[in-house]
Amino acid sequence: MIKKLTILFATLLATTATAEAQEVWGSVATDNERLFGLSVGMATREAAETSALAECGPLECRIRMTAPQRCIAYAHSDNGQASGYGAAPSKQEAEQSAWNECNARVPSNSCMIRSARCFE
Repeated sequence: MIKKLTILFATLLATTATAEAQEVWGSVATDNERLFGLSVGMATREAAETSALAECGPLECRIRMTAPQRCIAYAHSDNGQASGYGAAPSKQEAEQSAWNECNARVPSNSCMIRSARCFE
């Protein structure tokens, strides 16, 4: 009985580790003005990009960033002159990366996070 429980426990641990190690993709598409789309948790790069474009508008938008990360963020300045994109293991890190990238392109801290999502 103990041997069966040990095997069952080892199998559960291996399955959990495999699921956690599975790579997931996220993507951001924008028209660099008002339209944007984000995707997270996709199994492939192509799926992430297709999903982001579908949400944004495939005729108006183009892919700005794709990454094998669980969290994706998009920041844009009020005056429309700058955008930033972030990908990271956590939402906070992705938002900070997007905000930093956006604000590096404008004279003041005019960027705001427009969207951030994580695959749970």
